[in-house]
Amino acid sequence: MACIGVFFLFLSCSKEVNVPDVADGSTSGNLTAKVNRFIADYVKSAYLWTSSVNWKTVDPAKEPDSFDFFRKLLHADDKWSLLTDDIQSMAGELEGISTSFGYRPLFLSRANSNRRYAVILFVYPGTPAAQAGIKRGDLFAAVNGSIMTEENYRDMYYASAVTLQRGIAVDGDVVPDPDSQPVSLTAVTMYQNPILKDTVIARGEKRIGYLSYADYTIESEKPLQEIFAGQKAQGVTEVVLDLRYNGGGFAQTSVVLSSILAPAAAVKGRELFHAEVWNENYMAYFNQKKEDLNDYFIDTLSVNMDLSRLFVLTSKNTASASESTIIGLDPYMEVVRIGTATHGKYCGGGLLSNSNDREIANWGMYLMLYRYTNRDGIPPFTNGLAPDFEVKEDYLDLPPFGDGQDPLLGKALELITGQAETVQPRSGRPSTPPLVPLDTELHGALNGKMIKTGIRMPE
Repeated sequence: MACIGVFFLFLSCSKEVNVPDVADGSTSGNLTAKVNRFIADYVKSAYLWTSSVNWKTVDPAKEPDSFDFFRKLLHADDKWSLLTDDIQSMAGELEGISTSFGYRPLFLSRANSNRRYAVILFVYPGTPAAQAGIKRGDLFAAVNGSIMTEENYRDMYYASAVTLQRGIAVDGDVVPDPDSQPVSLTAVTMYQNPILKDTVIARGEKRIGYLSYADYTIESEKPLQEIFAGQKAQGVTEVVLDLRYNGGGFAQTSVVLSSILAPAAAVKGRELFHAEVWNENYMAYFNQKKEDLNDYFIDTLSVNMDLSRLFVLTSKNTASASESTIIGLDPYMEVVRIGTATHGKYCGGGLLSNSNDREIANWGMYLMLYRYTNRDGIPPFTNGLAPDFEVKEDYLDLPPFGDGQDPLLGKALELITGQAETVQPRSGRPSTPPLVPLDTELHGALNGKMIKTGIRMPE
């Protein structure tokens, strides 16, 4: 019987849960047949929406392409499950390790044109992009010596090396800036530190903690505790958590961060943070085994901020583990959402691979396994979490993180202090054409992730 190695989304770092072994472990047939058998076995047994598949019509042996076969099995709501033939790279990305330049670009286009532009949403500290002086808000109009177009703009994200030219607005257009030097970058494989900015903002007698956080990684848990220990020592009583570009990560890290921010009473009482709903077969199995699928606040009292409210900055890129933080905290404190609606990923999954068959050992899938809810039992939020205060970003005018000129942070500061931030006018700003973000998201296949750890599948 095949032994399936898994990395699963969980909101507890030590919990182990046994799940029933229903796969037949077949290794007969060619490579595609083996991969298809692996897909079918574990989608049928563990997939959150397995009941939506007409299994009587599924024949893995007759499917010529494993990627197409996998997509055929997915539920209409499932925009997140993935199949890969490079499981190590996917596992590395889940842990915050990837080969990249270290920036997060947002690609823009203009109506009826194949021209493309890129604005930098943020730069991971210490990466090639950061070392080259690229900053949040930088606009680029050319790549590798050519105007950026539909044909070449992806090189800015996927190439192993790239030369970029900054853009400037001229006569209602964006063109390469002739006065700026080209920036040449070579991608490297490294851990990308998701802590983009932390600071304490003083407004009168108030001390306001600010954190811009890009990924929920296990390696960031200790730095998070150190940051809030420092903010607590500086007398911080209000916190603004900037998750507008955070696509998720490890669910246990969501518990750690939430336990730091939650009211002390909830942490001391080990109150319920999340409950999980799996498919019917697994729920019956867990109930029979008396497995506790709930996740609880953990002991962070030495650094706990004991907040009664939290301000969270959100966007459509706020997904999964980020949304789970908002959902889990909501019953215990006032969570004020500022920005635009979140992504709407109300479920979690795990990374499954076959470690017993060398021929397909590099194949794996990130599969949705459960939906999560909080103490109050909320339904799936398919359209995301709406903001309490809608504030939109101007992608051609992105102030640095932690700057009160940022309209989202400025709104949070206004709500905290009762006074609007003074916005400095930008005189003589050149006109630019209307630019809209592309629907295509190129900043990582696993955006919208919540990784469950600690599940042990019996051999």
